[in-house]
Amino acid sequence: MEHDTKQHQHDKIHPIKEVTYGAISGMIGKLVEFPLDTIKVRLQSNNSQPISTFQMIEKTFKNEGVLGFYKGLKAPLFGACLETSILFTSYNFAMNFLKSESLSNQCISGGFAGFMASFILTPIELVKCQLQVVNMQSPPSKVNHTYSSIIKNILKKNGVLGLWNGLNSTMIREVVGSSIWFGTYEYLNKKFENSKDPFIKNKDLQLLFSGAMAGITFNFSMFPVDTIKSNIQTNDILNTTQYKHQSTDFFKEFKKLITKKGGVLNLYNGLGITMIRCIPANALIFYTYEMLKKNF
Repeated sequence: MEHDTKQHQHDKIHPIKEVTYGAISGMIGKLVEFPLDTIKVRLQSNNSQPISTFQMIEKTFKNEGVLGFYKGLKAPLFGACLETSILFTSYNFAMNFLKSESLSNQCISGGFAGFMASFILTPIELVKCQLQVVNMQSPPSKVNHTYSSIIKNILKKNGVLGLWNGLNSTMIREVVGSSIWFGTYEYLNKKFENSKDPFIKNKDLQLLFSGAMAGITFNFSMFPVDTIKSNIQTNDILNTTQYKHQSTDFFKEFKKLITKKGGVLNLYNGLGITMIRCIPANALIFYTYEMLKKNF
């Protein structure tokens, strides 16, 4: 690959700069996508009557106003800073270790980055998902839930390890997904670099398009796993049956989703809104990271 887009594997960026660039990129991406992420999680975890994306947006706005779309933002905003820092730092570390810039090495490095990020992401997403759906309980909860009340609940029921509920599904999503995410981004950048078309060689468009496509391939390929993860993590709050406190796992949730009315399509609840949110968010994550690296 041409050196100007690919140097970040072998440039020795100062670790503090590298972490900072990742943190800023992740934060910008999260602010853009979060309101739509709330709707996505609610659609994925909806156990009542089937509801469309538009109906869920309308219901959220009617019941909770604009702030309802930002329920649980603080933890994922902090999480996005950590996640993106870890993703880029781990990716660059693995690429430096592997030395060769082949597509297979880029995918392996992406998988390693996803593995590292999954340990940080799981507790953050657990609290985020529970806060996002707590107002969907039937009957509605009279308690005004906060981060501390959700965390206290988790610790009381499941102890410290309960914060990593859903780690397996998060790890599957992140290892495979990050491999696809970085692989897509790097592959497209290489294609653009080799193109003779002056429009395609526009650096800004190149970075934005490659980032957007990376987000699309990641989300489209890993969406069923993400749906199962959301259901595992919201089970304690939304499961109102006699089995409320029974533990659940990947295969139980998979079976529950595909045997419900709607079948396999239940694994894709919220896919449409996810595809819409992932395009600007991922375009901005990669673009911001590359621009910060280039200019600072």
